[in-house]
Amino acid sequence: MSQISASKKTSHPKVKPTVTTKAPIQTGKDSNIAWGLWLLFGWLGGHRYYLGRKGTGFIMTLLALLTAGYGLIITIPWMLLDTIRINKWLAEYKQSPVAEQPTPEIIPEVDETMPETAPIPDEPVIDPVTPIIQKNKPNIVKLKKDLYNFIVLDIETTGLSAENDGITQVSALKYIDNKKVAQFNKYVNPEHEIPKEVQFLTHISPETVINEPTFTEIVPELRDFIGGLPIIGHNINFDINFLTTHGYTDKQIFIEDTVTIARKKLPNLENYKLETLKKHYGIKNQSHDSLDDCETTAFIYQQMRDGSTDKIIAGDPAELTESSDKLSGLRFCITGQFMEMTRSEIKFLIEQNGGRVTSAVSGLTDYLIDGEQVYEGLKDGVHSSAELKAQEFIDNGGKIKIIGLDELNKLIA
Repeated sequence: MSQISASKKTSHPKVKPTVTTKAPIQTGKDSNIAWGLWLLFGWLGGHRYYLGRKGTGFIMTLLALLTAGYGLIITIPWMLLDTIRINKWLAEYKQSPVAEQPTPEIIPEVDETMPETAPIPDEPVIDPVTPIIQKNKPNIVKLKKDLYNFIVLDIETTGLSAENDGITQVSALKYIDNKKVAQFNKYVNPEHEIPKEVQFLTHISPETVINEPTFTEIVPELRDFIGGLPIIGHNINFDINFLTTHGYTDKQIFIEDTVTIARKKLPNLENYKLETLKKHYGIKNQSHDSLDDCETTAFIYQQMRDGSTDKIIAGDPAELTESSDKLSGLRFCITGQFMEMTRSEIKFLIEQNGGRVTSAVSGLTDYLIDGEQVYEGLKDGVHSSAELKAQEFIDNGGKIKIIGLDELNKLIA
């Protein structure tokens, strides 16, 4: 077990962006509509009206309707020839992606008066989609076909605004013939402040990136790595928006979004966050590390592409992790946030070694694992209700001790 150090307390807001509003931007042409019109009314030229070829569409209509049907000898071959033209016509319309706007949600401090059986909230999840806003941006082409040669890409950022925030990590995996052949992973100096709540979410601190290259400096290497291959990502519009706004250029970028695919393939899921899809497919790796998220997204894409939509029950982590009874009989409560681990990971660590984790401090609690307070709505502006309750017990001669992760580590060692 590696040694883990505790964090100093400060007060910061904790924001959980969640996708709540779907706002389609209709500036392109929908390929489903175009092909549907071709299939149903192609002999009348219906698809040509939709794709801006009204003159020839009108000619096809006249031939089909005013010649007692003999004109079909001409319009049907014409319709069949259009199968090689429709995609080209669609590409003439710049596609503006469907955007889901994140709505900020303030997450309150854990209610320490909750019953002891109440679950401990996990870290917040940022899964936003924002529209591409850069002027003179590359032509973004949405693909709707099975891919076997592709790039999976994910980034971490200092916030949600491509214009006002920076990039802290860029990761990509290259697949050729459906096999991973190369990996790209770079920490990036964002040239922006990293808010505390984002540091806890991504585990990327200013010290992590202070000596790293800027995004502009890694663009040539990233472009060479992508090499024109289609890019797959979860809410990929968010990533592409940041990349192009911060200097990534290309004439055309082909994309596939696993959110869009999941909505079609897995219509009964409660939502389409990456964390939800991880649970569906039994994936246990870390979230909000862009390289791990690339691995996750690649696996999910391959499963959905190949028609594997059934829920996968992952093996019990207890079977894969060394356990002990070193904390047997001890009760723990957790408060605050930690750079080294998530609260759920700390809970699992304690339980794996025989301890019990409760949501509230009581007279039976042995240890309060104390992290950094980032919620602004604290009772005294500094301490959580769990900290205040624990101190009250200590002042009255109670047995509880307030410790950090390093001291928890020593209890288990």
